[in-house]
Amino acid sequence: MKVTLKDIAEEVNLSISTVSRVLNNHANSIPEEMREKIFKISKEMGYKKLNNRKNEKINEKKIGCVINNIKSKYQDPYFSEMIYGVERELIEQGYKMSFSYNDKDLVHLDLKEEYKDDTLGVIVVGALHEDLLKNLSNSVPYVISVGGKPGLDIDYVTVDFKEAAKRATDYLIGLGHEKIACISSSSSALNIPAEEDDRFIGFQEVLASHKLQLKKEWIQDGLFTIEGGYKAMKRILMDKELPTAVFTASDRMAHGAYKAIQEYGLSIPKDISIVSFDNIEMSKYVNPQLSTIHVHKEEMGRIAVKMLLQRMDDSIRFPLTTYLPTELIVRESCEPLT
Repeated sequence: MKVTLKDIAEEVNLSISTVSRVLNNHANSIPEEMREKIFKISKEMGYKKLNNRKNEKINEKKIGCVINNIKSKYQDPYFSEMIYGVERELIEQGYKMSFSYNDKDLVHLDLKEEYKDDTLGVIVVGALHEDLLKNLSNSVPYVISVGGKPGLDIDYVTVDFKEAAKRATDYLIGLGHEKIACISSSSSALNIPAEEDDRFIGFQEVLASHKLQLKKEWIQDGLFTIEGGYKAMKRILMDKELPTAVFTASDRMAHGAYKAIQEYGLSIPKDISIVSFDNIEMSKYVNPQLSTIHVHKEEMGRIAVKMLLQRMDDSIRFPLTTYLPTELIVRESCEPLT
């Protein structure tokens, strides 16, 4: 029977990642005595590496990519740009990529079997439940989360959602708006309600700092979808008092809100201004063009790959969270309140 890294790790009572780094000569931080023990045990157990490093890099070794609901992530331009960045950087670096996705079946998947010795690490795109992330980190040498919420002892590439939302909300207030609604979203993957989303928290903190009213009828969950944004905006428009501006936590929800506002007979931005979050490509082509927070999505994917390769070379030794900057892109969907 083939001896795996998992077998050796259990024998020496160490993590798979530590054993992998030692056997690939990328573990200078591991005591010499421990390294000798790992080499000795691996030899006694008959462990064989797939190829030499140069050949296996191109022909054998892969980096897995776990995507929370692979279908919806590819349909969502926000995540598809991240995935594109991961794919392009991997190809340029000479690696293969294998896929898995997080629907109900992933909970029952044997991740140690799915990502065996031919997988060097896993990049997680989007939110993934903490238990699954822990399972992954115990099953493969290295795990990098792209766009997820930091919390575990793994590497993250993300943005400061709360601070970016504050910037967008401050922009609306700077235009004179005081009656501002928010279409946020819950996260089923993280079991986080919409009220605990960092974008909503940032929005809420800015309103509180300006002592502005926050009506519960103006806080709606748009499920991060166009349809969800449409329905959320319709619920807001049912209130007797209408907001003069709306902050949406994603561009897709903003696109849905556009439709609801226009069906109601109102004009953007004359009657209601909208500022959003993501800056997906389509936001330049809706009418009026959407003002939104720009997130460097492709770059996040590329940086995640680079971090993973640095991990394998032992250049990074401690869990690291990298925050990429965001920018407010001002277009046509907001105007000063008169």
